[in-house]
Amino acid sequence: MSGLLSLLDLGSGAIVAQNAGVAVAGRNTANVNTEGYSRESVNLSALPGVPILGGVLAGNATRTSDEYMSTQERLAAGAQGRSSALSAATSQLERLTSASGQSLIQSYGSFFGALDALAAQPTDTALRQQVLTSAEGLAQAYHAIADSIARSQAEADASVAAIAKQASDLAQQLAKLNESVRNNSDPTLQDQRDLAARQLASLTGGQARIDPDGQLRFVLTGGQVLVDGVHAQKLEAVPDLNYGGHLRVDVVDGGNRRDVTTMLDGGQLAGQIAFRDGTAAQAAAALDQLAYDTATQVNTLHAAGAGLDGVTGRNLFLDPAGTVAGAASKMALDPAIKGNPRFVAAAQAGGTTGDSTNALALSKLGDQLLAGGGTSTFSDQAIRIFGDLGTASKSAAAGKTLDDSRVEVMKSARSSLSGVSTEEELARLAQFQHAAEAAGKFISVVNELLGNLISNL
Repeated sequence: MSGLLSLLDLGSGAIVAQNAGVAVAGRNTANVNTEGYSRESVNLSALPGVPILGGVLAGNATRTSDEYMSTQERLAAGAQGRSSALSAATSQLERLTSASGQSLIQSYGSFFGALDALAAQPTDTALRQQVLTSAEGLAQAYHAIADSIARSQAEADASVAAIAKQASDLAQQLAKLNESVRNNSDPTLQDQRDLAARQLASLTGGQARIDPDGQLRFVLTGGQVLVDGVHAQKLEAVPDLNYGGHLRVDVVDGGNRRDVTTMLDGGQLAGQIAFRDGTAAQAAAALDQLAYDTATQVNTLHAAGAGLDGVTGRNLFLDPAGTVAGAASKMALDPAIKGNPRFVAAAQAGGTTGDSTNALALSKLGDQLLAGGGTSTFSDQAIRIFGDLGTASKSAAAGKTLDDSRVEVMKSARSSLSGVSTEEELARLAQFQHAAEAAGKFISVVNELLGNLISNL
C-alpha cells in the first residue's frame, strides 16, 4: 500500500508542476503588450526514482534575455534620444526664424534702396526720413532673429534642467531595483531594471552593464558612474558663466560634483546641449558678425560724409565698439541721428548743397563683398545664415530617422528573442493542460487500485 501512496504523491507532484507551467504561460499571455516584458519559462526537472518512483519538480520561472542585445538597445536608445532632441529643437528654431529671416533680407533691400533713392534727390526730407526708417527696420529685423535664437537657447536650458531631474529620479529607481533584484528572484524585477536602464540611456547616453554580482551599474560617457549597485548619484543643472550663463550639468555625490556637460555624447541631454551650444550658438555668432560688419561698414562711410548742416563724423548705427558678441540684439540707430533726417550724410565732406556722392557710395555697399570674411554681400550672407540653419535642420531630421530605424530594428530583434508570441503560449498551454489531465488520469488509476486493495483486505 505504501507504494501506491507514493504513486499518489508522484501524480500530485506532476499536477503541481504542470499547473506551474500553465501559470507561467498565462503570465506571458497577460503581458504580451507590456513594455520591457521578457518571455518567461518554467524549469521542469526530473526527480530520481528508486527504482520506479521519482516525478517532476517545477523550479523558479526564468526570463529569456540576452545581455548583448540589451546593451545594443541601450546604445540605440541613447543615440535616438540625442538625435530626437537635436532635430526637434533645430526644426523649431528654423520655424521661429523663417519669417524674420525673410524680413531681414527684405530689410537690406529696403535700406539700400532708400539710399539709392536719396542719391537721386539728396535734399528731399521725406527720402532722408525713409533712410532712417529703413535702417531702423533693419535693426528691428536683427532684434527679432536674435530674440528667437535666445529664446530657443533658454528653452534648451529648461529642457536640460528637466531632463537632469528626470534622469536623477531614474537613477534612484535603478538603485532600488538593484536592491530588489538582489533580494528577490522574480524575473519581472529584472525586466523593470532593464527598462529603466534603457530609459536612462535615452536621457543621458552612457552605458550599463551587469557585473558578476548581478548588480547593474550605469556609467556615463567619460567614465562617471551614475548608478553603482544600490547607490545612485544625482544630475544637477546649474548656471555657469563659462557656458555663457547657460546651464552646465554636474554629477553630484554628496559634497562632490563633477562637470560632465562636454562629456555627454548621447541621450536627450546631449541633444539639447548640442543644439544650444552648437546649432543655435553658431547661428547667433554668424548673425552677430553680419550685424557688426553691416554697422561698421555703414558707419565708416557715413561718418566720412556730411549732413545738410555740413557736419561730418556722425554714425548712422549705434557704434558696436569693436564687440561682435551681441551686435545683432544691440543694433539700433545712433541716438544722435534718430529723428534728425537732416543729419543723414548724403554729401561728401565739404560737398555743396545737393551733393549725393556719399549717399551713392552708401547705396553701393549692398553690392560689395563685405560680409562672410569678404566672400558675400550683406544680403547673400543673410541668405547663407538661414540656409545653413535649414541644412542643419534637415541633417538633424535625417539623423533622427536613421536612429529611429535602428531602435525599431533592435525592438524587432528583442521581440523575436524574448518577446511573447500568443500562438506559442497557446501551444504551451495545451501541452501543460494535456500533461495535467494525464497526471489526473494517473491519480485516478492509482486511487482505483487503492480502492480495490482496501476492499480485498
